Formats: sequence, C-alpha cells, structure tokens
Amino acid sequence: MNQGMLNVLTRSRTGTNGSSGTSSNVLTKAVGSPRNRRVPEMAIGIALVIGGALGSLLLFQSATNTITVVSASHSLLRGHVIAPSDLLAMELSEQSGKTFVQAADAQSLVGKSMAIDVEPSTPIHPSMLQVRDPLTVGEALTSAAVDVGDFPPTLADGDRVQVVFAPDITSGGALPPALYGQVVTVWSIVQPDNSLSAAVITLRGPVDLALAIAGAGKVHVALLGDIVAEVRP
Repeated sequence: MNQGMLNVLTRSRTGTNGSSGTSSNVLTKAVGSPRNRRVPEMAIGIALVIGGALGSLLLFQSATNTITVVSASHSLLRGHVIAPSDLLAMELSEQSGKTFVQAADAQSLVGKSMAIDVEPSTPIHPSMLQVRDPLTVGEALTSAAVDVGDFPPTLADGDRVQVVFAPDITSGGALPPALYGQVVTVWSIVQPDNSLSAAVITLRGPVDLALAIAGAGKVHVALLGDIVAEVRP
C-alpha cells in the first residue's frame, strides 16, 4: 500500500474516532439531564415522607399521653352521697380526660351527692354532682325519722318536698294531720338498714321547721314536681 493511501485511512480513522467521541458526549449529556431534573423531585418526596412520619409520631405521642381521672366503681343513683368506696381511678387520654375530675381531687367528691344516675366505670364530671348553696340567715337543717312508706322511694337530695305532720295517736289526740306551710328541700337521706327501722331524712328549711317536727307524732314527706315557669301572653 502506498503512502498516500495510508494517510487517507489514518485521517478517516481519526475522523471516525472524533465523531464517536462527540456522539458519546452528547449521549452522556442527554442521559444526565433527566437525572439532574429528578434530584429536586426526589428531595421533595423524601421531605414529605419524613414530614409524614414525624406527624404520625407526634399524633401517636399525643394519643399515648394519659392522665388519671375519677370514675364510678359501681352504679351511683341520683341523690347518692359519695363515699371513698364509690370512686375508682381511670386512665384516659390527655385530650379526653382533662374535663373530668382529676385523681388528685378525688377527696373533694366525698360527701357530695349525685345529681343524676351514673353507670359503673363512668368518669365523674363536676356537672354530675349536686350544687348546694350555703345556708342563709334563718335557715337550718332538721332531721326526721320517716318510716318506709311515708316518703317516696325515689326521694333524693335536692328534691323539693312538702312535709305533713300526723299527731301521735298514743296521746289520745284526735287532731287531723297538719301541712307545714312552706316548701323545703331534702338535704340528705340515710336509708334504713338492719340497725335503722326508718330513713333519716335531713331537710333544709326555716328554723321553725325543727319545732314543728319535734312536736309531731309522725312525719310524712311528699315529693313535689319541678318548678314550671309561668308563661304569659
């Protein structure tokens, strides 16, 4: 092969290699460009995944934060005077339990009366309790032993009642029963048991109620209905 032909082949190969190199660079850039565009998208996706995981963790921690509240250990009827054995600790979520009576305040419930019937394991809310105003001037608490059958079985603390006095038949008097002139309120009831033959009902009313009860042979208690507001045209 002569020298001229050799030079032509050498230039052709060089040109071919140069052309191949140029195509390779173009291909690399073409392949590399979408990858460069995907980097921000991947970063956003990772950030969203991390943010969602953190949010779920915070919600889980919020749900698992609990507080101890006071609940009923058994059924409590309206008018029942709360004793320590009536109360039980209960764990609730912090969000749900913050409106109920806290375990640290359990002692404050002892001696108070239920305003409604409550089922076992029910958290105690302040609205479930009787709210009593302090005695005013001229008021007093007077207790009377009332035989079973001489008061309604559903009688409870806070009820408005009318008191009827029956004379002592052993004294030979023939006086008719007398109705006490004012409506009074039941303060508390101690139901009869093996040691008591009658319920001890404490009434809130005027001071002279004590004198009337002391002079009566028997006391009868009548439950009044709710106060109905007068509606005028």
